[in-house]
Amino acid sequence: MATVMVVDDVAANREIVRMLLGFRGHDVIEAHDGADALRLAHAHHPDVVVSDVLMPGIDGLELVHRLRADPDREAAQAPVIFYTANYLEPETRPIAEACGVSQVVLRSQDPDALLDAIDVALAGGPVDVSATPDDDFAQAHLQTVNAKLIEKVRALHDTERLFVTMAVASPVGLGIIDRQGSADYVNPRLAEILQVPLTRIVGTGWQDALGLADRDLHGLLGLLRGDGDDTELRFAQRITWPDGAVRFLRIHLRQTRDEDEGLTGGVLMVDDVTDVAQAEERLRAESQRRQDEARHRDAERLDSLRRMAGGTAHDFNNILGAILGYTNLAIETITDGREDGGIPAETAESLLGDLAQVVKGGERAKALTQHMLAFGRREVNKPVAVKVNALLEEQQETLRAAAGPACAVRLVLRADLPEVKADPVQLARALDNLVRNCGEAMPDGGTVTVTTSSAGGNVTIEVRDTGPGMPPDVLDRACEPFFSTKSATGTVGLGLSTVHGIVSQAGGRLDLRSEPGAGASVTITLPAVAGAVAVPPPPPQSAPDEPGGGETLLVVDDEDAVLQVTARMLGGAGYRVLTAPDAAEALRLLERHGGEIAALVTDVVMPGMDGRQLARIASGRRPGLCVVFVSGYAESLFDENGNNLEPGSTILAKPFDRERLVSTVRTALSLAQRT
Repeated sequence: MATVMVVDDVAANREIVRMLLGFRGHDVIEAHDGADALRLAHAHHPDVVVSDVLMPGIDGLELVHRLRADPDREAAQAPVIFYTANYLEPETRPIAEACGVSQVVLRSQDPDALLDAIDVALAGGPVDVSATPDDDFAQAHLQTVNAKLIEKVRALHDTERLFVTMAVASPVGLGIIDRQGSADYVNPRLAEILQVPLTRIVGTGWQDALGLADRDLHGLLGLLRGDGDDTELRFAQRITWPDGAVRFLRIHLRQTRDEDEGLTGGVLMVDDVTDVAQAEERLRAESQRRQDEARHRDAERLDSLRRMAGGTAHDFNNILGAILGYTNLAIETITDGREDGGIPAETAESLLGDLAQVVKGGERAKALTQHMLAFGRREVNKPVAVKVNALLEEQQETLRAAAGPACAVRLVLRADLPEVKADPVQLARALDNLVRNCGEAMPDGGTVTVTTSSAGGNVTIEVRDTGPGMPPDVLDRACEPFFSTKSATGTVGLGLSTVHGIVSQAGGRLDLRSEPGAGASVTITLPAVAGAVAVPPPPPQSAPDEPGGGETLLVVDDEDAVLQVTARMLGGAGYRVLTAPDAAEALRLLERHGGEIAALVTDVVMPGMDGRQLARIASGRRPGLCVVFVSGYAESLFDENGNNLEPGSTILAKPFDRERLVSTVRTALSLAQRT
């Protein structure tokens, strides 16, 4: 194979030809200009020379003329092929033939044209050396180069006009910036966007006009210098026009390079996107408004559900109280009849067994009403200062049982955790429900992590599992009452709704987070206790089953069944009982019997005058009168923060059994006598 010398001032062009000839097996010598080509021709005597025509210094025409006049005959006889993109073949043919150029091949032709030309030149061997006289060559050379120079200048002017036309018409501000950060050209649109005269933008004035922060300006200038690997930079900028109008800009700087990939500076593009930014802001505001409306609708819907659940549970409590009360009375009667022989033992056992099932069902119904009341934030509670870490440690075994044998429960408790104000029994029930839900979500096992922390005057309890998580549609409805995805377990769907009600009644917030396949977490946020919390009176202690002292009690309830069963329970405990179906009748009885009445046992929620109003009037007429409130509905006894509206009072939650009723009344009377 032959040795071919490639002459071109553009390295990329030489690389392309070298690779092309290399596939044919030729040895390639590269020369970056005419002078370098003459030196290499003497040293290597190439078989063929492939040269560009338009080059700085010694161009292709001058190179061939000097080569043919060279005293080194072997170098002078080398065939020369012009490979050019600037000259057409007819333009170079006269002087090429005069200088002994073998062929002229255009770069726009197929690469095989160059390979074929080299094969022809190699087949023809060394060329005849007959150098053109210098004067003749100089004149022909000058005419050829001058004609091409005029053509290129005209093309340059046309290109410049096209560039200016496009730049002026561009909706984007443009600037040509050199490596030192000086603007050589800016279009009128950039001055319009910045509201600054063109004369103040050229040079380095564009930097001040953009009002760039030091960090952003440093980044732009570093890009122009070639610092780092980035070739472009984009960021947003906000400016204020002289009239006070605020505009939002999108700035883009891209590096520019010459033919040898040398960095020359950059092109600055500035777009006024104020309309877009304002439209996005309106869209965000509209989206936020819709989200707020959706949250408001959800809150109203949940509030309606809470009121419905609380009211239903209150009415159901009255019915349930009568059922359980009369059932207990029946059990006592049958038991007494069996003991005194009035009822055969076999019959008594059968009846007691049946009634035990009634009580069992009633207790299940009672638990359901407690869930509904908790969701409705209407459950009678007793908030105290609670040490959450201590509560969790005490409930650890219970929580493990709730999670199930396949799941592990891990406590991560922050030390020095502030206390919270809540009902500890309800809070423990809420945590039990959450851990139970986690365990049911991981039937094949997993880990339930309970974490406590404190920040911003709040205490948080996070319960997180490693289960499959919840899809968005389930997550949105998770706190709704009676919504459940566990049809196989037969649950009624009150677990999370109960937790939500308990936490809300304690003045807290419940947050759910979950992604399918990434587990779920529920966070309880409760306000930390600020200062001392009043300790409520101790719960009634079960007194020995001994008859009352014959005190007269005034029992008030608008539900006749509840009123009668309550009177019978208290009467059976040795008390004298007066009954009233409403507050007006109670006040008449109080007036008639004067100092005989030792205690007022009254329902709270009643039509007309409620129990609290009745108690205030009665206590005014009879100072020191013992009052026991009986209610399954906390709305009239506690505010939204769980504060008792009747501090120091005795409260008995419905439904109740005989033992709790008698014990509560007896304890209240004892406290009243001591005070």
